[in-house]
Amino acid sequence: MADLVAQYAEWLNGRRDPIDLYAADLDVVRRELGRLDPTAIPVSPTLKPEQAREYRRRVLTTFAVEVAAMGSRRNAMSAGRLVEWACAYVRTHAPLSEFDRAWQLVALSVLEGAIDSSALGEHVSHARPVFTDEPRLLLARGIVDEQFNAPSEVLVRTETAAGVVRLREAMARREGESFRAAERAIARFQEAAAIETLKGEALLRAGHVQMRISRYDAALASWNGLEAHMNEPAMLFLLHLFRGMALEGRGRVADSRRSYESALKISPGAHSATLRLAALSFRHGYGDEPTTLVDALIQNDDPRRDPWWSYYAADWRLYYPRIARLRAFVKHP
Repeated sequence: MADLVAQYAEWLNGRRDPIDLYAADLDVVRRELGRLDPTAIPVSPTLKPEQAREYRRRVLTTFAVEVAAMGSRRNAMSAGRLVEWACAYVRTHAPLSEFDRAWQLVALSVLEGAIDSSALGEHVSHARPVFTDEPRLLLARGIVDEQFNAPSEVLVRTETAAGVVRLREAMARREGESFRAAERAIARFQEAAAIETLKGEALLRAGHVQMRISRYDAALASWNGLEAHMNEPAMLFLLHLFRGMALEGRGRVADSRRSYESALKISPGAHSATLRLAALSFRHGYGDEPTTLVDALIQNDDPRRDPWWSYYAADWRLYYPRIARLRAFVKHP
């Protein structure tokens, strides 16, 4: 492990080719990192002792969160444990630095991308008191409760086949908590919406939870005029998709069709909007349109065009720019 971490540091500083960070067992990585003597990581002889210590801390914690990211989709629980191991070195550092804040944002991306509400909730509970002014952590409080009610098809996509049974059992046990989690999520997203930089995504998510519990009018009210606060095409796609679903729930077929069509103008061929529009057209007698839509989808089936598949993964979409920024901090302790 010491050699691998040293090679990683060399790559970060542009002195070697990229290395493979995939690990089959993240718990083994965590245990070996816990036994690693940080002084085994080479440093420039020009660094002062305090600079050398800080450089090694940054290398270790950045290495840990990158390895966790690579394995989070296959083993969310182990990834969460590895992130929490590294988090102790980040949140207890004083004074807090821009590196520490950047690390927390990468950790959010990893944990939200794993769609494990328990691990995410644990992290947010101890990170927020330390980083009180970080808006993404405020939004994450709502995401914890929204992920609690993530549908089974989303959870299965983030787990191995062996984990599916465990997920279904966990969902059955927590069924009684589902409605309370939805209520908390709505309240927390509405609170986060008071921050202008969060308003678009926070109200999109608040309305989505409202729609999931059949509060269609409340959802539509949450989304009223929200386009002006959207700066990501994927978020705008989801706004049109969700609005179409809520309008469909209220029996407003023509308005629902227009919303699905607006979503497909942003991401042509996206599974979610295409199938929703096809089903709506089939139920209401729109001739050959359902067949035409489904045939086109089968012939050109690319799930990457559909932002819905990454909706519950939340900040995972921000992982790559965030990790690039974090790596840059490692070079300048």
